[in-house]
Amino acid sequence: MTRHLRLGISVSAALPTLVTALVVLTALAIGGVVSWTVLPAVLLALAVQAGVTFIRLGRITDGAVRQDDGANTV
Repeated sequence: MTRHLRLGISVSAALPTLVTALVVLTALAIGGVVSWTVLPAVLLALAVQAGVTFIRLGRITDGAVRQDDGANTV
């Protein structure tokens, strides 16, 4: 799996949560229910999630040992 593909998968895994969290938390922050400091914390958490996903995808694909002698190539 190429680095570009791994990056796309990791970003797309965090994107739905990011969009939902930004909409909901912005509305709650405007209403005064939560602090504005929650938004950067959520962005940081999702960046860490995307980074971990990127790393794990690299470990699975780059370090895997082929058991089928390359018969099932894409």
